[in-house]
Amino acid sequence: MNLVLLVLVIAVIIAIAIVGVSKKKGEKETDYPYRKRNVLFSPAERSFLSVLKQVVEDDVEVFGKVRVADVIVPKQGLSRSNWQKAFNKITGKHFDYLLCNKNDLSIICAIELNDSSHNSKTRKERDIFIEAACKSANLPFIQLSAKATYNINQIRQSLAPYLPNIQIQRAKKESVTFSNEQSPNEIKKICPKCSSLMVKKTAKKGKHTGKEFWACSAFPQCRHIESIE
Repeated sequence: MNLVLLVLVIAVIIAIAIVGVSKKKGEKETDYPYRKRNVLFSPAERSFLSVLKQVVEDDVEVFGKVRVADVIVPKQGLSRSNWQKAFNKITGKHFDYLLCNKNDLSIICAIELNDSSHNSKTRKERDIFIEAACKSANLPFIQLSAKATYNINQIRQSLAPYLPNIQIQRAKKESVTFSNEQSPNEIKKICPKCSSLMVKKTAKKGKHTGKEFWACSAFPQCRHIESIE
């Protein structure tokens, strides 16, 4: 009888242990319900990043998806509660792009790429707040519209007030690099799939023979093409 009781006690202990382990495992899954995003940038953001790097080249470091709280912070002298309130307003927000001097990574300016999502009331209020917050912190905040194609010269002019020395160096480099057949202000189109430059080509066969079209310069790795209106 004692042996049977001992076996039952051991069986109960084992059952409790199994339930405990299962419960613990379930709690871990609940505590960490995360998944990895497939990409860091949207297609529009990735395309503009490629354009932005062409404008500044190696003179400036371009960072993406930077927390606002890592760039600006509440001013000193605030009470603890007011400091926390001010911090809570910027936490959870980010800049699309941040430009920094390559030598010391000092902050130059923040850039926001506005697409159709910025038309909502909530997003507009957020943009107004971020612009005002950056102004109070003396941080240049540049808002640009997302487009299918970008004029390199127009983007450069938007950044020129903040990158005067870089623009001079860039202009000198272009005077040597560009031939008479290629203007430095030429409109460049970015592939929405791989962010490479797209080039104009002419169809040599088929029903579209003789017509120009956009083709990704990364062909054959990327075969994206678009018609030219």
